[in-house]
Amino acid sequence: MADFHFIRPWFLLALLPVLLAVLSLLRREKAGSAWLGMIDAHLLKHLLVGDGKSSRIKPAHVLCVLWLVSVFALAGPSWRKQASPFSDDQTGLVLILKLSGSMEATDVQPSRLERAKFKIRDLLKMREGAASALIVYSGSAHLVMPLTKDDAIISTMAEGLTPAVMPSEGDALSEAILAAEKLLKEAGVSGSALVLADSVDPTQATELATVAADLPVHFLAIQSPQSPSDAGLMSAAKARGTELIVMSEIAEDVIRANDLAQSKMLAATNEDGSERWQDAGYFLLPFIVLGAGCWSRKGWRC
Repeated sequence: MADFHFIRPWFLLALLPVLLAVLSLLRREKAGSAWLGMIDAHLLKHLLVGDGKSSRIKPAHVLCVLWLVSVFALAGPSWRKQASPFSDDQTGLVLILKLSGSMEATDVQPSRLERAKFKIRDLLKMREGAASALIVYSGSAHLVMPLTKDDAIISTMAEGLTPAVMPSEGDALSEAILAAEKLLKEAGVSGSALVLADSVDPTQATELATVAADLPVHFLAIQSPQSPSDAGLMSAAKARGTELIVMSEIAEDVIRANDLAQSKMLAATNEDGSERWQDAGYFLLPFIVLGAGCWSRKGWRC
């Protein structure tokens, strides 16, 4: 609540009338109390201006509270930001899939490659409506699908991928990351990359620390959760200043990958000003309507 403030603070000036009304009520009630010491109560109720009812909650009290709540709502209390509904998600996620022979290992069922495809499909479902792309690499890197919001076509293209389609065996991860950076720049959007691989050549760590340095790159280890993480993957993640996401049997890994992509989206909206303060005044409307309903009672008047 450290960021609590009012979006339209000038409406708080409308509190002055309700303050005067409260002072008037207090003065009137004080006057009645003063006479109570000199005149019997059963006679005083006929002499004072009012309805003579003993109810502690009176229409004037409710009106003051409604005025106070209404002014508070109009002033626009706010303490957190939200993405503007008039702005599109202009960030992209480039999926970089390793397509070498080692990805056909069956230490995870049905195979490392098939499990990676499952993860891609699940991640795309979480990112529905956001732009994604797919790059594969082995001895060289190749673009399979440019940035698109059509999740189904990326999943379909990924289904048919096997190491046999690659021209050569190898570990051209740096080339794939450069291709991802170029893809995002040509599309004119910011974004990040997610590498899905079972290993990384440890000798690439130094190069990976500097290649496309401005592009956030995250890593999802496609290997058995019970196996120790690949040293090359750990070095690559450390070189890029990020964490290594360990593959899980449930969706924890995909959720984490999506969170990292979302953090990039929020950073981008902060930079371009498309994020705005959320107006919490709307949440007070039901209380205002409920209080106003008191005037539907017979004889209820100020």
